[in-house]
Amino acid sequence: MSLNTVLRTALFSVVLLSIGFTTSAVLSQPVYAQANNMTLQQAMSALPDAKRDGLVGETETGYLGAVNEESDARIEQIVRLINSARRAEYTSIAQRNNIAVAEVEVLAGQRAIDRTPPGQYVHVNGRWLRKP
Repeated sequence: MSLNTVLRTALFSVVLLSIGFTTSAVLSQPVYAQANNMTLQQAMSALPDAKRDGLVGETETGYLGAVNEESDARIEQIVRLINSARRAEYTSIAQRNNIAVAEVEVLAGQRAIDRTPPGQYVHVNGRWLRKP
């Protein structure tokens, strides 16, 4: 099995989580507007709404970013919790495949950007852009 195949297989679950394939209850306001001390699962449930509302986007480095530098604490918490989980997963993938974490990050970032729906934000070449 090629390294690219191994990475694609391992990153599949990370990408699914990063683009919001989670279940959440139907709420009158977005989860990100309700959370204080949220868990990783709550952050992942809040991510699709935060992305849809243009508050969070994918970066080339494989991590989430807050689109607005002045985002509130809840958005920062979503980004921090999910990025921490991604970092741990990328490190694990890199160790299992004897490659640099940076290689995994770049591949994950490209896949996440490729899978980002039109209208949501991606960070490319140093700036936030709405994906066409």
